[in-house]
Amino acid sequence: MISAFFDWIGRPEIAKPIELVLLFSIFIIVVFYAYASRKRSKRLESYKDIPFLDDHDHIPTDAKNKQVNKNESEPRN
Repeated sequence: MISAFFDWIGRPEIAKPIELVLLFSIFIIVVFYAYASRKRSKRLESYKDIPFLDDHDHIPTDAKNKQVNKNESEPRN
């Protein structure tokens, strides 16, 4: 019985439409998750600018600021 089911579900003409529906459903769930909450939506939208931000502007501790200033004052090769 189970073997017959796996033989049936493993056929390409059956498996491909099932995969399509499954993956499209997962896509819809992810989009709904991302945009369902306004708070989460704003937070995720703020992440789009991360590649354009300077690293030394977002270092929280003084020790790291001193390290950055030290590295910036060293001559470059």
